[in-house]
Amino acid sequence: MKALASRRALVVTGVVVAVVLVAALLIVAAGADPLTGLRGLVEGISSSPYRVGELLVGAVPVAIIALTLIPALRAGVFSVGAEGQIIVGAIFATAAILGIRAVLGDAAPGIVYGLVGFLAGAAGGALFALVPAFLAVRWHVDVILSSLLLNYVAIGLLGWSLRTWLASGEKTATPQSAKLPATAEIPPLIPGTRAHWGIVLALLIAVAFWVWQRTSASTRLIVFASRPALAARLGTSRPRAIYTTLIVSGLGAGVVGWIQVAGIGGRLLGSVSGGVGFSGVAVALLGALVPPGIVLAALFFSALTAGAVGMQSATGTVPSSIAEVVKGVLVLGVACIAAVSRHPVVPPAQAPTAADDAETALEEGAR
Repeated sequence: MKALASRRALVVTGVVVAVVLVAALLIVAAGADPLTGLRGLVEGISSSPYRVGELLVGAVPVAIIALTLIPALRAGVFSVGAEGQIIVGAIFATAAILGIRAVLGDAAPGIVYGLVGFLAGAAGGALFALVPAFLAVRWHVDVILSSLLLNYVAIGLLGWSLRTWLASGEKTATPQSAKLPATAEIPPLIPGTRAHWGIVLALLIAVAFWVWQRTSASTRLIVFASRPALAARLGTSRPRAIYTTLIVSGLGAGVVGWIQVAGIGGRLLGSVSGGVGFSGVAVALLGALVPPGIVLAALFFSALTAGAVGMQSATGTVPSSIAEVVKGVLVLGVACIAAVSRHPVVPPAQAPTAADDAETALEEGAR
């Protein structure tokens, strides 16, 4: 145990050092002073209320994705389909909101639009998440592969929708839906910024999962990850674990789809997912699958994106894309941390092991 903790601490320290060194080397390679770049990074996220708002609004969707992935990752069900689920949730939410406007006109209050958009987005994400869950349960199709490929299906569905039944009818450079009613947009939380009430929603979800992790249901999913047969005797069968965890992650991704439309864009665009789904997986792992860690990791990821713009302005030579490189190094570091953990974050738990079957047979014989 102590050896594992020491090894893990060493790897974490190495990851932090590697991230700092990579960022410093990239800044130097761009012909800028690292200290100037660091100052620009800090100013990029804290120099004004608007920049603070950008930090918060960028962290919300990533945090929600990461938080709702906790059950799946605890159960060893690794899904990378959040991108597609965000898209389908956004399509459902946009269609529902525009449908309400078509029926009720501008008389519908904001609470109706908000409730309908939230529920429609969540339903869309959950329904799309059912596809890899069904394939895994029925035919043992690998969840990583199916959820990844379904992202491309969702992208195609989005492109088709924006060119046909959800097209705005306006002559624009890129396909997009009609503008949502002003009352359908999520109200701002911080005046003068784009930070909206989705921040409160993300915090409520974090609290909910913090409480859930202290329940027996959470413990059974951990058992399922390494001992499926034992978990089944405790009431968590393989189909139940896969369906419930993937539906939860789909619900979160669908809600994020609604937030991306009603909280930021005001209309459905082809770039609605924006890589948030993949970032959510990295944030969940970086946050060690605990809500406080995930919230901090989401803020850190958002700070890299928002601060990189300030770094580019301060140095004049460092591109804002440096944030994506640093994120990539972080993801590799998280993989290294998971590799040295005593209990892997995503253990191979797709089917009962021979040891579990033997244990079950012995217990039945003893009875």
